[in-house]
Amino acid sequence: MLARGKRSAGYYRRRMGQGRVGMGMLAVVVALVMAPAAHAAAREAGSVLPPGQSGFVSPTGILDGTGSPHLKDQLGLFLGFDFKPAGFGQPGSEERPRPGVRIVRDSYGVPAITGDSAGDLWWGAGYAVAQDRLFQLEAFRRATSGRLAELLGRSVLEDDIVARRDYYTEGELAEQFARLPQDMQARYEAYRQGVNAWIAETRADPGKLPGEFIATGVLPDDWGVLELVRIGVFLARTVPSGDGEELRNVRALRALGSDWFDRLLPLRVPGQVPTIPRAEGRFPSNPGRTRAQEERAFEKSAALARSLPLPGEGGAAPASASADTAPAGIGRTGGSNMWAIRGRDGTATLFNGPQLGFSIPELFIELELHGPGLDVRGATAPGAPVIATGHNGHVAWGVTSGLTDEDDLYVEDLVGEEAYRFRGEARQMDCRNETFTYRPPPSELLGLIGGSVPDLSAGTHTERICRTVHGPVQARGDGVAYARRYAVWGREAETLEGLAAVNEARSIEDVDRAMDLVSWNENLMAADDRGNIGYWHPGLLPMRPRNWDERLPVPGTGGAEWRGFIPPGERPQAINPEQGYLVQWNNVPSVGWTTGDGVALERVTGRYHRTGLLRRVVKAAHAEGGGYAATARVDRVVGATAQNRPLASAPLKAARRGSQGAARTVLDTILAWDGDYATTDDAGTVHAGVATFDAFKQAAIGIALEGVDREDAELLEGGRSSSHEYDVTLLEAFALRTLDAAGYRRAAEAALPLLEQRFGSSDPASWREPRRMYEPGSQGAASLDPFPFFDRGTFQHVVELGP
Repeated sequence: MLARGKRSAGYYRRRMGQGRVGMGMLAVVVALVMAPAAHAAAREAGSVLPPGQSGFVSPTGILDGTGSPHLKDQLGLFLGFDFKPAGFGQPGSEERPRPGVRIVRDSYGVPAITGDSAGDLWWGAGYAVAQDRLFQLEAFRRATSGRLAELLGRSVLEDDIVARRDYYTEGELAEQFARLPQDMQARYEAYRQGVNAWIAETRADPGKLPGEFIATGVLPDDWGVLELVRIGVFLARTVPSGDGEELRNVRALRALGSDWFDRLLPLRVPGQVPTIPRAEGRFPSNPGRTRAQEERAFEKSAALARSLPLPGEGGAAPASASADTAPAGIGRTGGSNMWAIRGRDGTATLFNGPQLGFSIPELFIELELHGPGLDVRGATAPGAPVIATGHNGHVAWGVTSGLTDEDDLYVEDLVGEEAYRFRGEARQMDCRNETFTYRPPPSELLGLIGGSVPDLSAGTHTERICRTVHGPVQARGDGVAYARRYAVWGREAETLEGLAAVNEARSIEDVDRAMDLVSWNENLMAADDRGNIGYWHPGLLPMRPRNWDERLPVPGTGGAEWRGFIPPGERPQAINPEQGYLVQWNNVPSVGWTTGDGVALERVTGRYHRTGLLRRVVKAAHAEGGGYAATARVDRVVGATAQNRPLASAPLKAARRGSQGAARTVLDTILAWDGDYATTDDAGTVHAGVATFDAFKQAAIGIALEGVDREDAELLEGGRSSSHEYDVTLLEAFALRTLDAAGYRRAAEAALPLLEQRFGSSDPASWREPRRMYEPGSQGAASLDPFPFFDRGTFQHVVELGP
């Protein structure tokens, strides 16, 4: 049933809470297979998508951003920690855009689409998505094809270069599409036709056309299938993880030296919080590699790093556009959380909050779908004919960015300008010229540029784009080229097949099989109506050579090639862990996993990672018995608490015991604060502990880094994600976990002058700052005022399932 890889039958019997597998089990399996696909529903389900379902701004409302009543109608729910009903069959207004297709929109504008056939269903999905997000679709089309500068100007030209350099030609995309199953190809075709049907209606009635098209002077063209596939491919590459940071790491290593580099950015940190409990397995990220091999590999890689000619040195061109960009808000990794709890009464409950950066409209859109063999509700990206996170009548699931280091930067030894040495031979690069057009952006769309100063020039730019055997050339140095190898290269579209199988899953076993199909590295967690929960860290995860360090570039001459991919049965996964719950907030999946050079620097913050608090609160909810209400309440705590503050209570209390004077004042102020940053006084200011703890951590960094140039250390810092305003940074966590009680007291004493300078007083009662606000972006002409910050998902759903 579930046994595969190195797993024993006993392992799965224990996980599924079953005894001997015999005729009784066979009967259950047969019953599941033969059961009709009725419109079953979860016991309770709620969701919220702030600010709202729609992105439609009317042609007459382009100047003031007015349009659909569902532009902002869910923001109040979100700020109040409330949910709208998300069970099947919510009442609402009905339309029938063609025979075989019925669309019912609930009071929040979420469409429930019913199709007599699979083709009808996906035609209706495309039609409804276009009604709500036609301009967003246009922005996605241009962003993923490298044509966004035609709308937004030269300021986004670098994004366009990345889209063409690091992705696929039309022919390569067609090859991926051709490998999809016929039913998935038909699904895309029906979705395309539905989008185009709505575009035809806007041509007949210009009042239905989003105002952004009027502002830009561009009308929507009919969509081709490959344009939709390109969106899915882009998302499958960028949402799970970003490009590596090898060149940044080289500069940091040179500035800091090997010892300090390894201390600040280790492969693993004591106290790391894994999703999979240690008792459920180790799951190493580089199977078979020993610690001694790790140490030798670092010495070897560090020696190479010190010798490399970097971009911008010695007259070489500076590094070109990074793939860690987010054109038009598509593909941003911001962090996401999810948790699952087994209840006492045979139920299981799941919560998921993808954190993709708040904007109007959001990256996600919410849909309910009913057709032959499919009844599902949840969220996905416009243009993707699948539900990424949601529930059906038997299973609920959620996703978070996996953030595993699944790509490497290879140093190609050049022979001339467009040839390189590989395995003793000179090889020609695969090169082509790409021409980009840019023009001044309309003022109504400046929000799409992300706050950068717009360039009002117009013109064209031609870029020479090259690839080696390892992948696209992203930068050059004196005599070398840096090429990126992606594990998922050429296989991103496969993920759609796996997610489609999750949408139809009727049990945890079905989800387990579906995870073998996906190629991306999104963590997935699921719960089913038999009380089971599970977690998977899936995708194409490379097995690297054991003699090179994954934090730094590797030579491209042929001696540092991957050894294949980790087999599905050996990837991090757990079903029904003994503890009865699972938590994930972009932390490491398992105790044997390393971080590498990925963008998620918070994964090496050890016990101060935000998941530490999430685990505490979920554990308490599990002890309470689980269920919908207990599971949802977790969000109220972790979403409004500076997570590292309660995690630091023990060392703070130890430091206070021997403190006096300024140190005692600062430590008392911090300890009097529980981490809540949402509660304000009549003046709109928060507890003095907010500013005091920030000052303490900054002072602690200076003490922990004594003897090190702080600017050199900050090469590794990375800063905070906008989704995690109160999160601990790499250097803050290093200080918190390495200083002893005396060091904490020194940091507290040094924090007082910082607070006096900022607030003009030594009285802690005056150290109150205003409530911090979230500055939302825009993916169109609508605007959204700043609103109070919460560390929560931009779409959230909670689902309880059971008998």
